[in-house]
Amino acid sequence: MNYSRREIMRGLSLGVGSALLSPLMRHVQLQADGRGDLFPSRFVFVVKSSGIVPEGVTPAAFKSAGASPDLVNADLSRVALPESMGALEPFKDQLSIVQGLSGKMCRGGHSSYFGMMAAYMTGGEFDAGTVVRATADAELAKLNPAPFNHVALAVKGKALGKGYGGTMYPGITAVGPGKELPFQGSPDVAYEQLFGSAVSATESGQKRFRLQRNLFDFMVDDLKKVRKEIPSSERGKLDAYLNSFEELQVRHSRLSGMKRQIKEHAPAFSDKFTAEPEELRQEAHFDLAAAALIAGLTNVVTIRLDNINTTYTQLGIDKHNHGIGHDEGTRPQAEYRDIIRKHHSGLLAGLAGKLKAVPEGDGNLLDRTMIVFLSDSGDAHHGSCFQWPYVVVGGCSGKLKLPGRYLRFPEYGEPGCRTIADWWTTVLNAHGNPVGFFGNEDLVLKQNGVSHAGPLTELLA
Repeated sequence: MNYSRREIMRGLSLGVGSALLSPLMRHVQLQADGRGDLFPSRFVFVVKSSGIVPEGVTPAAFKSAGASPDLVNADLSRVALPESMGALEPFKDQLSIVQGLSGKMCRGGHSSYFGMMAAYMTGGEFDAGTVVRATADAELAKLNPAPFNHVALAVKGKALGKGYGGTMYPGITAVGPGKELPFQGSPDVAYEQLFGSAVSATESGQKRFRLQRNLFDFMVDDLKKVRKEIPSSERGKLDAYLNSFEELQVRHSRLSGMKRQIKEHAPAFSDKFTAEPEELRQEAHFDLAAAALIAGLTNVVTIRLDNINTTYTQLGIDKHNHGIGHDEGTRPQAEYRDIIRKHHSGLLAGLAGKLKAVPEGDGNLLDRTMIVFLSDSGDAHHGSCFQWPYVVVGGCSGKLKLPGRYLRFPEYGEPGCRTIADWWTTVLNAHGNPVGFFGNEDLVLKQNGVSHAGPLTELLA
């Protein structure tokens, strides 16, 4: 007897895992009903401190072309990436590098704080300043609601701060005027917050979910039931979710066995991962992001990778980002940056690979995702804001003409030059926010008659 897929979903009774599986099952149902047009867009914003140096992310094929007075819009998929970005080679058809956009309406220095995603001047060296408006990542979260509307994870706090673990306010994301978004700096607490609701229907639901409990055990009966009920053609997303969840369990087991070694890196060890080496905590946050996106628990994640006090000791680096930015290390600054960029590229590639493995509609989850790698200080350790590079991975839901392209806009002040405010206007317009202009206009460009405040129409699909 053939039942409609909707009838199968309606008759499926979930137990302790229902809180985690319900969003996922809704996506399975949409696909089963042929309603791929209702799948949400997903976004991951990965924020690096101390600048993304344009030379480090420019393929050699485009360096030889030199500066151009016109927009360079070239095929990225046919050229080799810089060696430090080699991990992203398999994703070149969905990779884009955008250069030349200025952000002079923001403050320079060690961080632009909220300015980088809201395009306005704020704060000082040690002060994130007043929140004037919601940042672009928060605006996109409003357009793509989920059980967890906006997941924010951080390894470090403010640009010059030494905060480590727990709830942090790095000063980069806001949900509205005067409303900064809190970030979770402890992977185990973020894990509990995202997945701990699964035990609420059990007898132990009154107790806080502890990381030592194996959540997979709670869910296994429901998962077996789900796999039996849904058509085999629609099990791919469920399998990908299970795989990402199992990876979280493996990570916890591995880190639990490292307590003695981990203890050396912090004053005291608790049940949290706050003492974990920062490179591993970055990996943990990326794993959490992948699992939450695949499960449908959220559609927007912002990750604060590091700040200027971060030292990548696990990568063999002997200087923190601030020292590297001032050429204080035993090796050239460019060499340090290449090592760190290689690590970050690996994290981006790992996330992209997990999302690409998840079937959705006529493609996969990466097709409907936009991963943006950006800096809070533009193009340098002391950002000048003359250029703000972006590395983007994903299909952007087919709404932007970005995948597989290298774009370089004319230099600041030249005819045709554009700004990060134009960029965020474009991203928001493409994904459902028809704002005429997002952010503050560059008044110098406006005075000189070279401002083009509005979306980058050449990028809109």
